[in-house]
Amino acid sequence: MMRGSQPRTSKSVSDTGVFVRGSAGFTLIEMIVVMSIISALLLVMLPVLSSVLGVDQRKAAQELSATLRYVYDESVVQNAPMRIAYDLDHNRWWVEVADGPVRIFRDRGEKEAFDEFLADKAESDADVAEKSERERQNIPTMSELFSQLGPSDDEGGGGGAGMMGAIFGGGGMAPGARGGEYKPNEFHPLGDEEDDFAARELPGDVRFWGVWTPQSGDEVVKPMDEYELAAMRDTPAEEQKWTVVYTHIFPGGYMEDTVVYLSNPEGDDITSIVVEPLTGRVRVIKGLEDLPDLRDREQR
Repeated sequence: MMRGSQPRTSKSVSDTGVFVRGSAGFTLIEMIVVMSIISALLLVMLPVLSSVLGVDQRKAAQELSATLRYVYDESVVQNAPMRIAYDLDHNRWWVEVADGPVRIFRDRGEKEAFDEFLADKAESDADVAEKSERERQNIPTMSELFSQLGPSDDEGGGGGAGMMGAIFGGGGMAPGARGGEYKPNEFHPLGDEEDDFAARELPGDVRFWGVWTPQSGDEVVKPMDEYELAAMRDTPAEEQKWTVVYTHIFPGGYMEDTVVYLSNPEGDDITSIVVEPLTGRVRVIKGLEDLPDLRDREQR
């Protein structure tokens, strides 16, 4: 070492004669603070990025299409009709299994006629129950009072009531049938909270834009708007009716024609999930897919 030389240090003398520290890099505390800020920003931005990039929508479409295919196979294994329920107003869906006979319809007209039949039948069942209770208490029903005052079937009166009784009376399809024997389309949820079939919500900002099945005719069933939702929430719980659509699956290898539309909250970014009824194939298509032409189905 040369005489008079000084050892190097991390400090230098400024023009004012004050020692200042050289910039050798970040300290550990500074790095922790920076990483914390970056992590917080990622947590805030990740849902936004997922929505913008369509990650949640793709995830929801893949999960729903996988469930449709799985239930198609599960219906055969359990030898029972099943269905997937889409709660359009709450963006939820779940799987149900049938408790008895199941009937679906080719169009809205058939469904409305059958719903009317079930409503008449329910009213008839209530009359039968009331009559049974009154007989138990030896109190005549109103219909019995009118029958005593009016003409009998032999005199040309009451024939319509007798025919209705044969169709609806007692719940069966024959006179004298007991109440509650004919109960189609009764289902119960298949899964619980920890099961693969448990009710699930669409992730993030994904929404049901609408669902179509042949039972809705040539229209897509859509969720309520904000005003309808507000009005329904103000309705007593026992009277609330939400928009729920079903895809029915049968053990014979048939899944009901269905198109499910998923979208962002604005409804301008749509993914379509299309069900092929005879094969159980499910296709995920980006964009608003056209409804299938049922006439083409009938010609196959």
